[in-house]
Amino acid sequence: MAAVAVASGCSAHDGKGTSAQRQAAGKPGAARSDSTPTAHPAPKPTPAPKTAAQFVARARESMRAERGWTFALRGSESAVMQGQAPSSATYAATVHRTTAPVALQQTGTVTTSKGEHKPEAVYVVGGTGYVKGGAEGWKKGPLSDPDIANEVEDPLAELDAFAVYAKSAAVNRTAAGVRLRVSASGWQLSAARNRPALERAVREAEPTLAQLRKAGVTATDSQITLKSLTETWDLGDGAQGYRVTSHRYAFTFLVPFHGGDIAVSQEVRADNRGVFDGQVALPSAVE
Repeated sequence: MAAVAVASGCSAHDGKGTSAQRQAAGKPGAARSDSTPTAHPAPKPTPAPKTAAQFVARARESMRAERGWTFALRGSESAVMQGQAPSSATYAATVHRTTAPVALQQTGTVTTSKGEHKPEAVYVVGGTGYVKGGAEGWKKGPLSDPDIANEVEDPLAELDAFAVYAKSAAVNRTAAGVRLRVSASGWQLSAARNRPALERAVREAEPTLAQLRKAGVTATDSQITLKSLTETWDLGDGAQGYRVTSHRYAFTFLVPFHGGDIAVSQEVRADNRGVFDGQVALPSAVE
């Protein structure tokens, strides 16, 4: 309304207008300058990540942006002593992981070296883990309980944990995007307990080490050494927001016994199968 009054040279009160209004009306473009919106600078583009920590930050943001994800899971674990038959098992499962709310459904099958097959179901809802193996009843507990945590394979939680020590990862470009890798070796078990990058390996190895001790293995934590550990994250390219395409985790501890070593190993791989739009809910049989 003010712009219209100035352009016409008229006062809204007396029909004549003041001299200031008449002078303004006589200046070319006066009305246009009042109505032209103020120009705002274009937002600066987000710089491309360079360090491992920056790639992890972008990957976490990209993964949280979707309602959920599906992963194909494969794993194996073994305890092998030279000259003896290995004790081993393999695992295959499908994981559905939602981001809001955080929940997980993991269903698969454990196959032992003897050819035995046992179905397994794992859920995480409300921060509590629920595990059922074969015909056994459900057991539940907080994720801080190692017995529960060792059954849960949550790539998004692992990505959050990786962010703590990602600065030590090597960064390599691949045809599909970026690869981040952490490797370690030579650590004594006693020292490995206090290393963020090795905490999972120690936790996962503990049940097997406990079984070995019950069987008569007397090696102490300072005698058990980490032969090798590798953790690899494959991320997509910038167009995909550097989302996780796969995660691999493998380690081997050497346990001295009768002049030789027992090799305690584990390897887990999770491959991203795409966005999950469903919901995760506990089965009705869970108490």
